[in-house]
Amino acid sequence: MKESITNEADVNEMLADLANDIVNLMLREHQSIHQELEHVSKLIGDASKSLTINFDELNTIAAKQHTLLNNEKNQSPTETSNVIAEQLKKNQLNIVTALQFDDIVQQLTKHSQSRTRHIQVMFKKLATYLEEIKKSDYRTTSTFNSRVIELIKDVKDLRLELEKENPVKQSSLTTGKTELF
Repeated sequence: MKESITNEADVNEMLADLANDIVNLMLREHQSIHQELEHVSKLIGDASKSLTINFDELNTIAAKQHTLLNNEKNQSPTETSNVIAEQLKKNQLNIVTALQFDDIVQQLTKHSQSRTRHIQVMFKKLATYLEEIKKSDYRTTSTFNSRVIELIKDVKDLRLELEKENPVKQSSLTTGKTELF
C-alpha cells in the first residue's frame, strides 16, 4: 500500500484495501481459533480417556495384588511384590502424564486469548479512527491521512501478531515425545 495519500482515488483505494485486509484477517483468525478450540477438545478427551484407562488398570492391579498375596504358591512374596510395584509405578507415570494435560490446555488457551485480545484492540482502534474520519466529513485532511496510515500500520502489526506460531504441537498425550514443562 502507499504510504501517503494524495487524492480521493488514493483514499478510496487505500480504504478498500484496508477493509479487505481486515476482513481477510478476521476470517482467517476465526478459522484458526476454531481449530485451536477443537485441538483443546481433543486433548481433554485424550487425557480423560487415558485417566479412565489408567485408573481401571490401577483397580485391576490392586485386585491382582490382593489375589496374589492370598494365593501365593509359585513365587516368593518379594517377587510378587516387585512385579506389582513395577506395574503400579508404570501406571502412576501414565496417570501423571494424563493429569499434566492442564499445562497443554493452558498454553493453547493463552495463545487463543492473546489473538482475540489483539483483534479486540484492532477493532477498537478501527472504531475510533472511523469516528474521527466521520467527524471530518471524510475530507482528506492531514489528520485523516495520518489515521489511515496508522490503520495500515496497525493492520500490518495485527497480521504479524496473528501469525505467531501455536506453542502446542502434540495433538495427543500418547503420541511422540511429550515435553510438558
